[in-house]
Amino acid sequence: MQWAYTPSRTFPARVQRRVVQWRKACQATVTPDRPVVTFTFDDFPKSALNGADIVEKHGGRAGFYACTSMMGQRSPVMGEMFDADTLAELRARGHEVGAHTHSHVDCARARLEKVERDIGENLVALGEAGHGETVSAFAFPYGETSYAAKRWVGDVFATGRGILPGVNTGDVDRSQLRAIELGVSAWHRRRALAALKTCIETKGWLFFFTHDVGASPTSYGAPTDLIEELAVRALEDGAVLAAPTLGAVLCGVID
Repeated sequence: MQWAYTPSRTFPARVQRRVVQWRKACQATVTPDRPVVTFTFDDFPKSALNGADIVEKHGGRAGFYACTSMMGQRSPVMGEMFDADTLAELRARGHEVGAHTHSHVDCARARLEKVERDIGENLVALGEAGHGETVSAFAFPYGETSYAAKRWVGDVFATGRGILPGVNTGDVDRSQLRAIELGVSAWHRRRALAALKTCIETKGWLFFFTHDVGASPTSYGAPTDLIEELAVRALEDGAVLAAPTLGAVLCGVID
């Protein structure tokens, strides 16, 4: 398992990201009766279940995007990763398990055939780990994708989530939904609260994403008190806390 990888930051790569962002592969319209907030956890370490506890306590459910080459492993940064028992527990508690490729492949740089194969291996591995439910949600590792990859993802999954910041309102690309990263800094908190305010005011769909969760999270994760604060404020302002696929239904993105 390759734990350390940085997507290309060259000028052509940055241009590619903008072009892909502008070209909608699976156009849909977000029209919820109430604002929708979706908490998601990528990769994912066992400590992400602390996030599940908070969202569940407030009557919602979260999404967990599983990178199966990490299953049963120990991350040098995030600690113990999920295993088959973790998947079973989340399923029993009503949370959603989504796909996140098998090898955490960069879907912008890999050929489409490799992306398809890697996601296929991801789904097979989830099934072999006892997760027999249909997997409807996908998140791009590093938030990276090509237009061809997100077209294919839109054919296979109900939703594809990226990491481009923003609230999903009006016409969206359901195979590259926007999201806000949760982290440890004061800046992360300010941005998350501002995005939540926008979501409420525009009656939109807001994804939050992070990795590990705890009182002292890593630089990839988010503190428990931030997730608690956001969940409480979302509910006070009339939002629904929903996992990715239910969120898509509530927003009219899928039937």
